[in-house]
Amino acid sequence: MKTASVRRASMDAMIAHAEREFPFECCGFIIGDASSEEARPITNIQNRKHETDPDGFPRDARTAFLMDPKEHLAVMNEIDRRKIELCSVYHSHPDHDAYFSATDRAQACSFDPSEPDYPDTFYLVLSIRSGRFARAAAFSWDSEKKEFVETPLSIE
Repeated sequence: MKTASVRRASMDAMIAHAEREFPFECCGFIIGDASSEEARPITNIQNRKHETDPDGFPRDARTAFLMDPKEHLAVMNEIDRRKIELCSVYHSHPDHDAYFSATDRAQACSFDPSEPDYPDTFYLVLSIRSGRFARAAAFSWDSEKKEFVETPLSIE
């Protein structure tokens, strides 16, 4: 089984982002290569969508996230331009455990429900309890099971 590896600076940046956004979910990416890694927070527009279309977006940002598409695309373009990798997708679970929910899976497989959009990328979930970091868990795609499975997480 693969181990998800995250540098301490990236982990600290994700934790700070998640605690700052509490009681709402945060979201973002870790991008980089063998020599460097950067956390890239992305605006969670779930509250905005919920306010303008509560039937289409019944959950608010306390229990869901939706990445701002322009920011998402800008990071993907940067990855291509700099010839680096998308290392991880991350988000937080305010006052809930760090697990990969059915909604998380649906978002990770947005183009094809049977395959993730980024199959070689780790997905990180941060549990934030009462505004403070509690635990992080990593998940990766198991191509045989056709499911996300919890993966060992190493902080370097």
